Amino acid sequence: MEQLVLSMMIWILVVVLIPMKRIIELRYAVFVSVVWMIFLDNLSSYLGFYSFEHVLIPIGRASLFQLLAYSGIGILMINWLTRSSISKIISVTSVASAFSILQYVFIQRGAFRYGSFDMIFSYIYSIAALSMFVWLSLAIVGEDKVYSGKKTRDIIDLNPR
Repeated sequence: MEQLVLSMMIWILVVVLIPMKRIIELRYAVFVSVVWMIFLDNLSSYLGFYSFEHVLIPIGRASLFQLLAYSGIGILMINWLTRSSISKIISVTSVASAFSILQYVFIQRGAFRYGSFDMIFSYIYSIAALSMFVWLSLAIVGEDKVYSGKKTRDIIDLNPR
């Protein structure tokens, strides 16, 4: 249930903040994030690093709704990247920090459990996994598409016509 709520909140953010044309341009980032996280979550669960509890619809040992949340997070991460290395570092460390907070909340709700990992090791693992995700997305989506385009929706039109 927690994963369902998370995925709905993330996708509401995506739709509100990012223009639909941009979401379509970055659609392969969704594919990369889902495939990458299916691999990582299933491998990590199998190796006993961590596991998700309360899984409504499992994809192996991963949760469908968790994967939907990851796909939205992937779009949000890739959307605002610039050619600057610092933007990638900020994106990766920010999302890794958010994952740590989310894991803590999920642990409190009984929806997530560490196996051989702890919060620090999980944070380092998240940084490595997210760095690989950024690299794969840049390679598959294309740097020109990632770095160009209208990145934010005009929520309030200050100059009505």
